[in-house]
Amino acid sequence: MAKPIALDRQTSDILERKLRKHLSDEYGFELCQFEALDLLDYLAENLGPLYYNQALYDAQTVLRKRADDLIEAVSAIEKPVKL
Repeated sequence: MAKPIALDRQTSDILERKLRKHLSDEYGFELCQFEALDLLDYLAENLGPLYYNQALYDAQTVLRKRADDLIEAVSAIEKPVKL
């Protein structure tokens, strides 16, 4: 089983305050701190892996491009062989 996504306390507190402010400003919906943290945990559990996996796919794309560039650079310095 994969390790759950966990945020440090400072980041969690910042996100909790931002979530509460957003819900209040945009929807007039008030959450207490506990409810906001519970919602953040829910979102992290259900949406976090989707964003995490997409970040991995994006990183793989960058690494593949870099690997292709390295292979091309090495091929460019190949010496001709006379038999």
